Amino acid sequence: MSWIEEGLAVPGKVWKVLHFYRDVFSVLGFFGPERVFPPAKKDHSYGIVIAARNEERVIGSLLESIALQDYDPALLHVFVVADNCTDGTADICRAHGATVYERHEPEKARKGWALEFLFDHIRRDFGIESLDAYLFFDADNLLSRSFVTEINRAFDACGTVAVGYRNTKNFDTNFISAAYGLHFYESTMTMHRPRSLLRQSTHVAGCGYAVSSHILADGWRWTCLTEDAQFYMDQISRGRHIEFCEAAEFFDEQPHSVGVMVRQRLRWAKGRLVCFLLLFPRLIAGAFRHPRESFSCFDMFMYVFPISLCRALGAILKLALSVAAGVAAAGVAGYALNTLPGAILGFLGSFGLTWLRRALWGAVIALRERRHIRCSRPKLPLYILLWPFFNTTGPLIALASVFMRVRWKPIRHDRDVTIGELEAADRQIR
Repeated sequence: MSWIEEGLAVPGKVWKVLHFYRDVFSVLGFFGPERVFPPAKKDHSYGIVIAARNEERVIGSLLESIALQDYDPALLHVFVVADNCTDGTADICRAHGATVYERHEPEKARKGWALEFLFDHIRRDFGIESLDAYLFFDADNLLSRSFVTEINRAFDACGTVAVGYRNTKNFDTNFISAAYGLHFYESTMTMHRPRSLLRQSTHVAGCGYAVSSHILADGWRWTCLTEDAQFYMDQISRGRHIEFCEAAEFFDEQPHSVGVMVRQRLRWAKGRLVCFLLLFPRLIAGAFRHPRESFSCFDMFMYVFPISLCRALGAILKLALSVAAGVAAAGVAGYALNTLPGAILGFLGSFGLTWLRRALWGAVIALRERRHIRCSRPKLPLYILLWPFFNTTGPLIALASVFMRVRWKPIRHDRDVTIGELEAADRQIR
């Protein structure tokens, strides 16, 4: 069995070699400065796009934060698709001056399809290219007052896609919402920031990004479970640059229950796996067709590669081989009495060390991103200590997603806070 185990170790060693550049990214992301973009040569016009389903509790605060932008309001047009709503979402949006389209297709309840519907109507009624670009948000988002001004600088520099800094408005709720927050801070420190400093493309994650109207001239065509992953993989494979703008800060509400967390991450795992299988050949081809974005194509291939699933399958295979070898050598009773207790202790020890390493890494992330974290000081160490729960469940969720029928389901948002309240709480904590 030893030669089999040695063979199983080879892919892991290859992955470490290919993945080494991410260690360099992490160092650069911790010590590197925020990239500052020069003032924009033009104040671009933006369509602000919001897909909402029964979001009457929170969408008003988002629309208020849009109205408070330090940007010419004449250059902003808010479009909302009220997707299979049964509450007052559409009326609230109209009261705030938004253009609202109501969609009633419960059999096609998915954000990607809702956006497809919305852009079909924008094309018909306004013309997609009547605006320079479109900003994508979810109903639970809030925008810092300078968000559009800052994202406009990055968009003006790249002309394709620009992504803002994702922060969490309910980090302080419990260890689950805090785990999500640390997850997105980790993405900033280890991916977005170093990519931007090295002038490489980054990825988008659901909301908080601007897209050129030229890219959307034919409408929204990315409709899988994770439409954001499908979109950025497609764009990078075409040689289009995706820029990160750290100064453009926005906030969203993270899940704070185990059930919702598992459901959302099952969708993420399933959707990204499907996107990877569909689009990884195009990323490989894009590395040769578009020399300026060749490294970004490789980077995105590594980012979307289903490593959590591979780790889960590898662990199961290794366990099965170990049990088979033990039973063959000592029999079932001998294995259960002599080998199994030691194997369990070894697993618990390894698990504990992994947990400790992840917690220490969480502390490093929190230290680097501390000015963005809105959390009472007594809670933060506890949340960091519990953060590895988010990561250690990843392989199990990835494995489960393969065998489960995963559907898009809306996440209920109940954290209604205005941008002014968030700023006031920030000043109090500081």
